[in-house]
Amino acid sequence: MKMAMHSQDLSDVWTPKLVRERLVEAVKWARYHAGPTGPAAVKALYPVYVPSADDFEDEGWGNRENADDGDLEPPPPRKRYKPAEVSKLIAALYWPGKYAVPGHPTSARILNLWVRCKVHKINFDKTIERKGEMSRASAYRYRDRALGAIAQGLMRDGVSL
Repeated sequence: MKMAMHSQDLSDVWTPKLVRERLVEAVKWARYHAGPTGPAAVKALYPVYVPSADDFEDEGWGNRENADDGDLEPPPPRKRYKPAEVSKLIAALYWPGKYAVPGHPTSARILNLWVRCKVHKINFDKTIERKGEMSRASAYRYRDRALGAIAQGLMRDGVSL
């Protein structure tokens, strides 16, 4: 006979897993919709270079080949967000700074690194190893501590799912 662990309805509780999913979705959304940021490229000062057929021959590149994209399937349609969803995603981008940084700056930094790795499909374990400042286990503990701090802050402030 199994007994239920909780008699409460936990469907409206922020968990670290929900925070993690929302953060990754928000950064993916921002990356796609915001476009590149930063200073303008210097390329605006230079004319556009388009190599001619003679340039290809002179450099030994051979003839140009055009890819046949007739066999390719069109990309799947991108998800469309309603204005309320966009507002929630924008708010999620501020969570690490509001809830994690004040009490856990290292945790927030590691969380941001983890989200960046997740969005860009980079191996987080190898990134941590390459940085060499902490072990893999410590990095995941810091990440989880930041996610927990954010979840607690969201519950404390009464932020709805």
